[in-house]
Amino acid sequence: MCGISGIIGWPGQSGEGVSTIKKMINSLHHRGPDDNGTWIDHTNKIYLGHNRLSILDLSKNGYQPMVSKCSRYIMTFNGEIYNHLSIRNLIKKEKNISWYGTSDTESLVEAISCFGLKKTLTLIRGMYSFCFFDKKEKSVYLVRDLHGEKPLYFLNLNNKYFSFASEINAFYHIRDFKPEINQEALSCFFKRGWIAAPLAIWKNVSKIMPGTFVKLKKNQQGKFYVESLNKYWDCANISIKNQQNPYKKTFEKSTLDLEDLLLEVLDGQSLSDVPLGVFLSGGVDSSLIAALMQKTSGKKIKTFSIGFSDKNYDESNFAARVASHINTDHLKLEARPKDALNLIEKMPFVYSEPFADSSQIPTTLLCGLVRQHVKVALSGDGGDELFTGYNRYLFAHNYFKILNKYPRKLRQTFVFILKMTSPKLINQIGSLVNFKRLGDKLHKASEIIPMENLQDFYEALTTYWPDNTIIGNAKTNTINFTHQLGDIENMMLADQLNYLPNDILVKGDRASMSFGLETRAPFLDRKVTEFAWSLPTNYRLNNNNGKRILKEILYKYVPKNLVDRPKQGFGMPVNEWLRGPLRDWAEDLLSKSKLPDEDLLNGYLVRKTWDEHISGTRNWEYKLWPVLMWQQWKFCIKDFRK
Repeated sequence: MCGISGIIGWPGQSGEGVSTIKKMINSLHHRGPDDNGTWIDHTNKIYLGHNRLSILDLSKNGYQPMVSKCSRYIMTFNGEIYNHLSIRNLIKKEKNISWYGTSDTESLVEAISCFGLKKTLTLIRGMYSFCFFDKKEKSVYLVRDLHGEKPLYFLNLNNKYFSFASEINAFYHIRDFKPEINQEALSCFFKRGWIAAPLAIWKNVSKIMPGTFVKLKKNQQGKFYVESLNKYWDCANISIKNQQNPYKKTFEKSTLDLEDLLLEVLDGQSLSDVPLGVFLSGGVDSSLIAALMQKTSGKKIKTFSIGFSDKNYDESNFAARVASHINTDHLKLEARPKDALNLIEKMPFVYSEPFADSSQIPTTLLCGLVRQHVKVALSGDGGDELFTGYNRYLFAHNYFKILNKYPRKLRQTFVFILKMTSPKLINQIGSLVNFKRLGDKLHKASEIIPMENLQDFYEALTTYWPDNTIIGNAKTNTINFTHQLGDIENMMLADQLNYLPNDILVKGDRASMSFGLETRAPFLDRKVTEFAWSLPTNYRLNNNNGKRILKEILYKYVPKNLVDRPKQGFGMPVNEWLRGPLRDWAEDLLSKSKLPDEDLLNGYLVRKTWDEHISGTRNWEYKLWPVLMWQQWKFCIKDFRK
């Protein structure tokens, strides 16, 4: 797990190129604090950089950028290849080779040397982004893993030369890079809270898409150009193919098969030359990972959780009970408003692009705690998207069917009447029957009630600021359903292609790497993904409850009463904190001097929303958090180049 960077076709003097790549490396020091290195080809004008977080082979034999034994390939690599030992066995069958060390980077570069890139990508199981230069072909390849666990940004400087990096802030050291806001990316951010690949906040910068590699080729004039963009793994195609040819054995057999598969995956993902642990929330996904890890471990594994004084957001007691039952060495951190406030101002430096999932704060706090004890941590990320875990899937599926029975004009009339009724009044009525924030939920639902199809219904359900509200002339589409999948599966796939790589995995990568901590997600193994997509719906869903198959496995290790409860998001009490300890910070960022009406955003609308929130008329934290994160990021840009 590391940071990578590079310049392809540098047009300036060699000394300036060397100075630039070193500055890029320094900007990524947090991703690889253990070591760094460069590889430079002055003839081809290629500068490769690497920041190393030592996990496998802590010796100098794991030094990067790494040159293959045949000297043809040079690689800078970020990630982990969990099955690299079996890859080495395959290579030995093809040719006699003596290894310098035990790193997975060496296994990867020699696999490409032996089998070529395309075959190697079918063999490896892991998370990765990497670049390698083929000296014979005079080609450069930029490769990103299947789900987008590891980031890879690509800068095109008007087709004159190119650069790449693990984080966008590395580009600020390139002399010809002139940051200019990408309006489409900004629109996406305010609609979703994140920026969807291939978009990036700056023009001329893009993210390499998951399951994709870019090939740059040197032409006869000596200039590099983008020869091709290649999709080598397609989650959408796999979902359709596997749903059309589903798993045909019994549900009981499916639980055994999945448990065996997860144990195999965990065996590979436990490979480490440094201490490792598990993030444990007490939910189904993380509890299952922890239980299976503990089952195969010869000693107590380390587990970690975070909690809040507000019990509506605190799952730490559930995590502690699970940890006690499976007998792990468990540590808990309690997040206070003071901790969050101290960390909020660092968020632009942690995420480098605007990012507005409020659970970024507790995630970052937790990573800081975990790094004090281990260097690698496993998570349950991906379980919700693969095994129908989000409540919104069933909500959208069930309620759209009900609403669609009524004519659209009737629904529009109902919405008009609903908006005329104070949500505060409805909240008070709802509290009498123990229905929290009924008014807020109904008013938010007013945006989705008129929708004519499930795709628009689901898109509206997951939207913060609809198009043409906070930003004018904005249109961002990130969801596309297919008739080849059912309703539930379409929503799952939409999240796997969008929410998972652009929110969940971004949050995990940036938060952990800001402390030099490696995170691993066993559910995102290639074989687990393909198996999950082969399951019939009723193996994942039962009586309107998701994750049926995961729960059935988990019950072997943890009693039902410890994990059977309504799903609770991993967030912080933004609603209350904005009216309390975070109020002065928010007031400052939303003031007219810092957010004028003629700015990129509609300042008047934002302040109106803020006033309604502060007065208690509405609970607008989900709309306000993206604005606050944008404002915080905007005023920190000037510090990025330091």
